[in-house]
Amino acid sequence: MSDITQKGYDLAVEYLLQNQTEYGMAAAKPTGDMEKGTYASLFPRDIGVSTLGMLASDNDDLIALAKKSLENLLPAQSERGQFPQNFVPDKNEIHWWMPGTIDGTLWWSIAFLEYVKKTNDQEFYTKYKERLERAFNWLIFQDTNNDKLLEQGECAGWDDEMPRQGTVLYTNALWYWLVKLRIEVEKRTDYEQLRERINDGVNSMLWVHKIDDRGRDYIPDNPYTRSVVYAGTMIEWVNSQVVFLPYYLGYSSHRSFEMRCETYGNILACLTGLADEKKAEQITDFILRSGVHLPYPVKVMYPPIYPGEPDWRAYMAKGRQNYPWQYHNAGIWPYVGGFWVTWLAQYNKQTAQEQLEKLAEANKINDWEFNEYLHGQLGTPLGVPRQSWNMAMYIKAYKSF
Repeated sequence: MSDITQKGYDLAVEYLLQNQTEYGMAAAKPTGDMEKGTYASLFPRDIGVSTLGMLASDNDDLIALAKKSLENLLPAQSERGQFPQNFVPDKNEIHWWMPGTIDGTLWWSIAFLEYVKKTNDQEFYTKYKERLERAFNWLIFQDTNNDKLLEQGECAGWDDEMPRQGTVLYTNALWYWLVKLRIEVEKRTDYEQLRERINDGVNSMLWVHKIDDRGRDYIPDNPYTRSVVYAGTMIEWVNSQVVFLPYYLGYSSHRSFEMRCETYGNILACLTGLADEKKAEQITDFILRSGVHLPYPVKVMYPPIYPGEPDWRAYMAKGRQNYPWQYHNAGIWPYVGGFWVTWLAQYNKQTAQEQLEKLAEANKINDWEFNEYLHGQLGTPLGVPRQSWNMAMYIKAYKSF
């Protein structure tokens, strides 16, 4: 490893430990004047992502911090099993979202099982497996059209000011990951059929199957399409408008879909095995050829949505945050870059090493600020510094070789 990548790793471990409170991992370094004050609270999605890096570190203090964070989120779990957007333990404030958040429940569940898988802490698992079951049952009820995939309202994921809705790639990649973990860690072979059905569903509904404008017989023939009546109609709707894309659609909903590349969800599809070898190669090649990884890894969507386009929503202008090349609208998020490098470490180690160097450079800006996100064209640091999941996913990326 180079000097910059090694220093990035050492500082990520050091700074991540500084981001803890008495209750667990804060989303960013706790300070008295922190914007909104919320970054010092417990976010299920941030803690879930950060747990991956804390476990990969093999640092006993960080692994213990992951455990404490997961445990201290439990008072915020709803009676039905849902985890909120964030929780302020010292005030006992539970912050939900409109129209509700879906991925915090997925991330808590994934992190819980990843922790058990790493540590074999059976006492912890036995103590809280009922909480996992409750979360899983709540997620099952988010399958609102009985096709074994999860559906959601607009702005209900991590990208909570973006117009994704219905069957969302990012959410269902996490759903697939969770079901695979239940099979692996808990030996729940009764979920094998569900895992296969999620795979069939995502690869039927969110991939453009028409490779030219002449073919007609391109609707996949599998248990999903044979049993879901509307599947053929929706696939036809998309394929009549889009001849070919080398990546998954960001979402599919009623007569609408996302044609832009939703980078995060596509990387997760590669990492979890939802994307087969050919699709993973197409996705990776597109990211590299289109410059999604430039100037730093990676832009979380490409190309951005501009005001006046059909996909633009008025709320994206809130605080001037989601204008093109900013925030979720084609901004660069280094923590997602950590997932990208982790995937590349499996796909092409030389490219992964090069991208790890660039990820270290992104985090090094302003004397190792580990900033929340960067401008998608200019690389200018924006948002709140010392983000826990940036540091954690840098650790995960670094340890993936």
